[in-house]
Amino acid sequence: MRVLPPLLAAAAALLVPQAAQAAELTPLGTCYRSVDADTREAVPVNAAGFTPGERVEVAIDGAVVETVTVLADGSIRGSVTAPYHAAGERPFTLTVTQVGQPANTASAVSRVAALGLKLKPRNASPSKRVRIRGLGFIDGERVYAHYVRKGKVRRTIDLGTPQGPCGRISVRRRQIPVRRPALGRWVMQVDNSPAYSATPLGVAARWKITVRRAPRSAPGR
Repeated sequence: MRVLPPLLAAAAALLVPQAAQAAELTPLGTCYRSVDADTREAVPVNAAGFTPGERVEVAIDGAVVETVTVLADGSIRGSVTAPYHAAGERPFTLTVTQVGQPANTASAVSRVAALGLKLKPRNASPSKRVRIRGLGFIDGERVYAHYVRKGKVRRTIDLGTPQGPCGRISVRRRQIPVRRPALGRWVMQVDNSPAYSATPLGVAARWKITVRRAPRSAPGR
């Protein structure tokens, strides 16, 4: 067997492409919101351990949603859109796989929640207690309801601590906690901010309430 001189051996080693290390994907957040088919949160994709210049497929639940080129340091950085989910919440899996080298792959699991707000019953007198259900309130440690009329907040109440990884609430409160609320259109805005803002930093869900004049009783009743 021919033995290369030391200097030539070192030069030959430099010509051999370095194998990628095992892929590693940065853990995801606990939950991402889906408002509708066109409005969904971005899911960060930050991974390392790939061969520079090669291609990597990014998939959600096995379906490829993006193909990117590996950077010089063997990493990929960017984001994809959270999967669409119409109601409730569910888990999803994000996977990154090097094209042509399927063994070099990594995955992370999170959840997607449909941002939502419901009152039950839908129609009730302002003083009646109703069930307020919501999902997707993960921007703070408490959830608040702001009662707005003609662009001005008239009352804010605390709905308590959101439950679970996707910020679920289910509480009973008066439909409008205001004494003798004015007739007309009200908006209940629910978010994680104790101070009302028409454009809060986090997400907000809104529910329209119309206060009507109570019907008069028939004579003799």
